[in-house]
Amino acid sequence: MRGRWLRGSPVFIMPATILTIIISTLLWQGGITVFGRVYQPGGQSAVRAKVKIEIVNGFSREIWSDDQGNFEFRGIPAGRYRLSATNPEAAEQFSEPAESDSTRSFANRLQVNLYLRLPVKVGPGPAPPGTISVEESAQRVPGAARKALEQGRRLLADNRSDEALAQFDRAIDAYPDYYQALTERANLLVERSRLDEASNDFERALRLNGKYAPALRGYGYCLIQQGRFAAALAPLEQSYALASDVPLTLLLLGYANLSLGRKDPARQCLLESLRLDEKGAARAHVYLGEILAGEGKFAPAADELERYLRLKPGAADAGPLRQRQAEWRERAGK
Repeated sequence: MRGRWLRGSPVFIMPATILTIIISTLLWQGGITVFGRVYQPGGQSAVRAKVKIEIVNGFSREIWSDDQGNFEFRGIPAGRYRLSATNPEAAEQFSEPAESDSTRSFANRLQVNLYLRLPVKVGPGPAPPGTISVEESAQRVPGAARKALEQGRRLLADNRSDEALAQFDRAIDAYPDYYQALTERANLLVERSRLDEASNDFERALRLNGKYAPALRGYGYCLIQQGRFAAALAPLEQSYALASDVPLTLLLLGYANLSLGRKDPARQCLLESLRLDEKGAARAHVYLGEILAGEGKFAPAADELERYLRLKPGAADAGPLRQRQAEWRERAGK
């Protein structure tokens, strides 16, 4: 296609395809700026979060967010890219990858905000193969649906999550009221950070059985991820009332209460989670340390971090936590 001169003007009008190529080339040569902010699960700015950008051609770069949670990558090649963030001081916090294609925009500045989440395994673990729960025995679950659920649990135990997900889908297709299968699928979706879908499955399961503890726990977790800490309390408390021996429920309740500034209930929940399973609920030591440090009790706060690091010496955030522990020890000695 040829270009044309604008009548009565020396301006030459190029075809849109050529113009797009030229702009894309200029952006590639000068690079684009990708900027935004990282947010904590509670909605606060995430200070010193590690932000990574990856381009499909293999280019990648990492920077830290500033004291307002802001980040900015300059001189980034145009193309398809993926952004993600992690919190080195809380290894359980990470963002869902944000993907985009800068060649679809003429602007040389693109804004992407990232939201840290708490990827806690909310499921109680797969049941032994062939196990039929009390709830299932009272239901008229078709054999095909029950067989698919059991197969999904076996596959999940073997870390074959894609195949497990397909089996959970099959169980639900065969029996749409199968709230146990809905909950199993939701737990797996949580692990994949597909939280909107997981939340829908948990809600659907609870409409079928409002007293199913695993679904209540999972739904409470999704509310925490949305920053709705007050709303998360009710389903988590219900889950605990129905199954008081699950330390994860108490850990989530402790975190939700702590995020709401309710230190005493948070402390009680966290201590009880550790009593039930200290290793499984090890992160409770970190949260208890935060409570104690906030009260000016820096020596016992440092002790809590020491307990956590003893249980999890290879934790991803072990370095920052040891630094924080040293700072608290120093403040305790003054």
